[in-house]
Amino acid sequence: MRSYGVPASCGRMVEFGRQLPDIRTVVPGPKSVAAMDQLARFECPAITARRGRRRDDGGRDPIVWAEARGANVRDVDGNRYVDLSGGFAVASVGHAHPEVVAAGQRQLATMPHAMGDLFPADVKIRLAARLADLAPGSLTQCIFGSDGSDAVEAAIKTARVATGRHRILGFEGGYHGMTLGALGVSGYRDSFRAPFLDSAGRGDIRLPWPGTGAFEDGDTVLAYIAQLLGSHAMGCGDIAALMIEPVQGRAGCRIPPPGFLSGLRELCTRHGVMLIFDEIYTGFGRTGTRFACEHSDVVPDILCIGKAMGGGFPISACLASEEVMQGWGRSKGEAVHTSTFLGNPTGCAMALAAIEVIERDALSARSAELGERALNALRGGLADNAMVSDVRGCGLMIGIELADGDDTGLAVRAMFDLLAQGFIVTPGGVAGNTITLAPPLNIDATLLDAGLQTIIRGL
Repeated sequence: MRSYGVPASCGRMVEFGRQLPDIRTVVPGPKSVAAMDQLARFECPAITARRGRRRDDGGRDPIVWAEARGANVRDVDGNRYVDLSGGFAVASVGHAHPEVVAAGQRQLATMPHAMGDLFPADVKIRLAARLADLAPGSLTQCIFGSDGSDAVEAAIKTARVATGRHRILGFEGGYHGMTLGALGVSGYRDSFRAPFLDSAGRGDIRLPWPGTGAFEDGDTVLAYIAQLLGSHAMGCGDIAALMIEPVQGRAGCRIPPPGFLSGLRELCTRHGVMLIFDEIYTGFGRTGTRFACEHSDVVPDILCIGKAMGGGFPISACLASEEVMQGWGRSKGEAVHTSTFLGNPTGCAMALAAIEVIERDALSARSAELGERALNALRGGLADNAMVSDVRGCGLMIGIELADGDDTGLAVRAMFDLLAQGFIVTPGGVAGNTITLAPPLNIDATLLDAGLQTIIRGL
């Protein structure tokens, strides 16, 4: 098995979190396989079926995590990995960052739970003020949630009450979560929506992503959207909002062409349609700026954030201006939109700590710097590789698109091959043919470089 050892640092052993991979068993190891056998007895088959399908076609079980810190993960078999996925882009400050963990522990010891909108915790108020300070434009008011889907649901509701209209249009390839409202605007996979079409936007149009099908460029797509919004005869007079990821995440790090987002902004303003940016994946430094919308200097009407914000704790928010939020009207005794864990104190405390680390350590700038370095390395190393059709990225959000788009298992096989060498990546792309990278923004450059070289050699 492969063991890279650890990078030298002043002659001392480098701590777990900054170590290179150390693979000592087959991957997955026997303890991971046994644990998955046990999980299959109790978990919903629709979830565990991912494992069974891979077994049926010669695939492999997943590893089972036992410990994670910094950029390292250790599985139950004792194998050590470098996480180039950032735990689905959550661990922007690294797994179990000591300041974030300490903030959570202090809050747990003081008050782990309050009463949402009825009797809120003081730390919830501090986080709301901090988000208002950091958000672009005048997006100073928020609705908290527990995960990305919560933020998307709140955004959908906000757009509807603010405009008095009902339809929310999304883009082909867009991924916004798995709740019914979020599925209604997602365009990642039709199979996700198929069992729930009566509740998940059966008739909603999926707008084309620039460069797909007959829509060769951003201007063509913008002209099509202008036609939709400008003609009630086409059945589009009830559109409340357009929702878009400024960089598509699960679809394989797809970046819109220059001017596309500003063109959407102009169209939405002209037709009184809310522009919603889903920055759950891209927010808090992932793309090299605090929020991805800053690359195009576009401020949406509503902004969804989550993932990295909690430093590993599930928390999210929907942000909008005071004018937009006024659409909810005044409460008549009970909140129109709320939840038991709204603004959970532990999540708020950990979010404040994670945001402080990102801002203090200038991790947005570091993401831009390391992202450019990674793209240059990958493009140079894979330039003559016929298997690779594109390498693209924005900050430390990178997609390596593999040429055979008809082989939907290609990126999954690549993921397992890299896992056996000690590096965690995720498959993505609408066709399942893109290797996606979203490592911690503070990852040791030695670990990132080792991962990039392993990918280049493997492909």
